[in-house]
Amino acid sequence: MKKTVLLLCTFLLVTSTGFAQKGSLSGVISDKATNENIPFATVALVKAGEENAYAGSVSTENGNFIIEDIPYGSYKLSVSFIGYKSQELQDITLSSNNKNVDMGTIALEPDLIGIETVEVAAASRTSTNKIDRKTYQASDFETARGGTAIDVLSKLPSVSVSSENEISVRGSSDFVVYLNGKPTNTSASVLLGQIPSENIQDIDIITVPSSRYNAQGKGGIINITTKRNTNSGLTVVATGMLGGTPWKNATDVFSNHDINNNRVNGGLSLNYNMDRLSLHGAVNYTNRHNKGIGDIYTYIYQNETQPYQGSYYILDGMGARPKWDENLYTNIGMDYKLGRNSQISANYLYSKRHTGRAAHYKYETFFSNTTTGAPIDGTLYELYNPNEIHRRGDFQNIGVDYFWESNNNSALNISFLYEDSNLEQTIDNKEFAYTGDQQYYDYNSNNDGNPVFHSYQRDETPLDAYRFEMNYQKDFDNGNSLNLGVVSELVRLDGIYEYDTVNISTNDFAGYDYFNNTIDLNRDIYAAFIEYSGTANKLQYIWGVRFEYLDQQMNVSSTRYFEEVYDVFGEIGRDFNETEFKQNQFDIFPTLHLRYQATDADVISLAASHRVNRPPAKDMAPFLYRRHQEIFEMGDPLLEPEYSWNADLNYNRLLGKHSLSLTGFVRSTTDAIYRVNRLDYNLANKGGVLLRSFTNAGTQLATGGELGLNLDISSKVKLFLGGSLYQFSVESNETLFGDQSSSNSVNWDAKSNLSWTILAPLKFTIDYSYKSGTVTPQGEDLKFQMMNASLNFTPAKLQGWNFYAKMLDIIGTNQAGGYTGATANGMDVFQRDWVYDYEGQIVEIGASFTFNQRKDQTKQRLIGDKYF
Repeated sequence: MKKTVLLLCTFLLVTSTGFAQKGSLSGVISDKATNENIPFATVALVKAGEENAYAGSVSTENGNFIIEDIPYGSYKLSVSFIGYKSQELQDITLSSNNKNVDMGTIALEPDLIGIETVEVAAASRTSTNKIDRKTYQASDFETARGGTAIDVLSKLPSVSVSSENEISVRGSSDFVVYLNGKPTNTSASVLLGQIPSENIQDIDIITVPSSRYNAQGKGGIINITTKRNTNSGLTVVATGMLGGTPWKNATDVFSNHDINNNRVNGGLSLNYNMDRLSLHGAVNYTNRHNKGIGDIYTYIYQNETQPYQGSYYILDGMGARPKWDENLYTNIGMDYKLGRNSQISANYLYSKRHTGRAAHYKYETFFSNTTTGAPIDGTLYELYNPNEIHRRGDFQNIGVDYFWESNNNSALNISFLYEDSNLEQTIDNKEFAYTGDQQYYDYNSNNDGNPVFHSYQRDETPLDAYRFEMNYQKDFDNGNSLNLGVVSELVRLDGIYEYDTVNISTNDFAGYDYFNNTIDLNRDIYAAFIEYSGTANKLQYIWGVRFEYLDQQMNVSSTRYFEEVYDVFGEIGRDFNETEFKQNQFDIFPTLHLRYQATDADVISLAASHRVNRPPAKDMAPFLYRRHQEIFEMGDPLLEPEYSWNADLNYNRLLGKHSLSLTGFVRSTTDAIYRVNRLDYNLANKGGVLLRSFTNAGTQLATGGELGLNLDISSKVKLFLGGSLYQFSVESNETLFGDQSSSNSVNWDAKSNLSWTILAPLKFTIDYSYKSGTVTPQGEDLKFQMMNASLNFTPAKLQGWNFYAKMLDIIGTNQAGGYTGATANGMDVFQRDWVYDYEGQIVEIGASFTFNQRKDQTKQRLIGDKYF
């Protein structure tokens, strides 16, 4: 018995001693030049005499790191971060007398060589999380090179891009774009389509913004941070790209329209930093074409007023649907330090853009007794309908900022922003009686052929916006801070619209002006906010409230067709002669953000805010557009703002060199704006058309979760996985939507991005995106998927050079589609099915050259950088 007890005690002593012979290593990573802490730096622990890392970690947002459960022994520590020289610390010993080692502050030195030529042993994360946003590193998405911000966004979880480059976040297309921390009034898809991807440093997705940011946008904020080299000296980067599918090029037989996937991109950027002055500039030109095919099938029920009562009018169309996007982007700016504590910054952006698409559809139109049946005898009419949309615009953006820091931990920021955009859209519709596959007109000249119908629509919507903001921030001795601000934003838009038709007998436009109109929109928003942030032990918090007053007036010059059009939607009590539309509204928008650091590896955060979506001018302008043979569309000046509550619950976990992010979210919207389709038998076609308009008609609810996973698989392989799963439901007005007044779907998407450094100069990147189908107020959008790959070569003997080759849409699935339809009392009223198929396997080949002339290794610290 004594021997048994003795053996048991010995065993417990040995095992407890064995388990106790472990220690920990901690420290802080900082920038040697600025003394600012560096988040997400890679820390690797290597046993003495070995080469491979035994354990590792990544520094937190505050630059702290800790490695636990380290067996006693001798080690060396390797610290690295992109853009800095790696540092090794030798002869680190853990023992019973020294088991918890604090390395203190480890200062990394900025690298003298440009990032493009540095071989980094450990890669930085693709995505990172802060208390109010998720940030994505644009350079990780290699297949977006040579593209725009839209191409980068399409790789991100919960972000969807339609075939028309319309962007949505968690199912909402209503969000605000910020450029370098400043809001813009230009349409999101228009602005994001202008910013070259190679000029982007990071993209912030802020689904629950705090009170210092505009309350506009129920989907939150997308902030684009452009590249600005802060190392001293001169940096010049030149880029170029060519691409296409020359083996698939074709000419449309009906129109002589050259259809291809040709694309070209070229750019030049310069940065110069010395002493107090920092200068930056960029110019970029992009021209991209996409070859596509459209397939349309529409049926329209014929009511008692129609000759073929009880039947269906069918429009079955198919043909080439090419699109194009040409953009010239320029940007120039400066930062000048007036003194030790003050700085002035100025920036000017100019871009010129031409986008559009053509639809060369051949239709079979007829009446049928069923929605999919054969033509009723004598009703078949075949036609060719070329439809062209051109959008042209010039955009200017001028911003000036003044920053001042006092010696008592307070700061003042005064900013002014001016935006000017001159937008023009033209829609050209022709109809030819189809007599076989032959050329009916010449797309490349003024030869319009001999159409039986020809209409032309044009609008101009020049916009001027002025924004003034003043922020005051006070940092207290306990680390808490108070932020106060006032904002005034004035928007002026004067729009004209012309709709004319051709006199077929003379082939001249007939001076038809029944639908001509103008709008004059003044939208003034005055805001003030208070925001308080601080910490309490492991809890970090930001609470705030924003006050906004809207003073808006919209005037239209003509109402003569209002009753004819709006009466289709069965609206009661509307004044069809109203020409002045006013809105005056005072709103309060509270916000709250909480972040709890449970352990060094575990963070839990909660955020909630109240948001508003004031409809854009394009949805309110009563301009009657003929989008297709079977579709007309018009805005509504009576639209009112949507209101929403957004909330996120987030969990972040550091898993050594890896990281995991899980987010649950809910967005509830009232007075939701829907695009409503109704039948109109008088506007065009012998069997009628679909007439679209916009109205506040119900509620929306999106509830679900997101996943983000950064895997640093090895020093050569990095994988990012992301996705979302959410329930999306709409409840709408039964008068407008009939049987479709309630619908819901489970939506999900998955995104992945793999980077593999095959050899030191050669890197392979592949990404894959999948988006499920989703309900719309009157139908459903179909699923979408795409895979892209890139090979990147940085030869050691050609310093500064980088070459790449890409293939876009490897599996040939770049296809968008869906349907819009309605039933009433179980009977089919109308439906429009559509599929747009864009040919894939597009090859792009590009190169870049970086010239660095650095006089020293010091990085410039810009005072204003920390205020967004």
